[in-house]
Amino acid sequence: MSSGRKDRVVVSCVTFETFKIADPVAYYAATRVHLIHYTDQSNERNRIYNEFYEQVCRMIRKSMPNAEIIEHEAMVFDFTVMLRTVLNILKEEGDADVFVNISAGTSEYTAAAVIASMMNPHTVPFSVSTKEYSIPDEELRRIYYSGGVPVGLAAATREPKALPHYRIDVPEEHLVAGLRILDAKSKEGQTSGTVIIDALKSKEVWYRKGRPKDSDIERKRYEAVCYQRDFVDKWKENGWIEKDRKTKRYFLTDTGKTVLGTFHTDDDGK
Repeated sequence: MSSGRKDRVVVSCVTFETFKIADPVAYYAATRVHLIHYTDQSNERNRIYNEFYEQVCRMIRKSMPNAEIIEHEAMVFDFTVMLRTVLNILKEEGDADVFVNISAGTSEYTAAAVIASMMNPHTVPFSVSTKEYSIPDEELRRIYYSGGVPVGLAAATREPKALPHYRIDVPEEHLVAGLRILDAKSKEGQTSGTVIIDALKSKEVWYRKGRPKDSDIERKRYEAVCYQRDFVDKWKENGWIEKDRKTKRYFLTDTGKTVLGTFHTDDDGK
């Protein structure tokens, strides 16, 4: 019988990192791990990719012996391939809690992983910062410098390749502006529908027109219904707000806070 607990899944791309990939698996207590990696064995340089992949698998099996490792062999330098691969993984995982690692792998994978994560409501992209480097400073200088000049790992590059454009809808401006008003009024302890509606009107975010024949009571009832349908229901549907069970007041979720800090930020909402 199922325990009822959702599976916890981690998705990563393996190139030349190990701890940045293995450590989050234990942190999230993952039940499944999807590892995308490059498998071309045509020369010694390419064979190194497989050595890193095998080491990551060993580290995961040691820290999380019951986690299932699912291998994905793909061209990690191709953005379209990476986007298709990550989207297929997310589709396969359904409503499981999926954590997508954007700190390791190729730049093509990272870009694809971020976009794919934005398209899936059950997905959380995460990054892992470096606490300690494995290479001493003097060795880093030897690797990244040539003749005393900093050059990095790449000594020559191919022509830039533009990534395909994928549309990700920006939240509607009036919904974000209204959410900013709700947030500001909540901090002032004013969360009644009437207060929020008046504030929406003063900021010209309210777009419903009153019905001329309505009495004052009827008008307020009508506006309350519109506020619920036009704002509250959509905020809840987007996962921007939740209701406190004790106070019965709405508060912004982490997603809602992120929306306020990212979109249509020219309005202070007061």
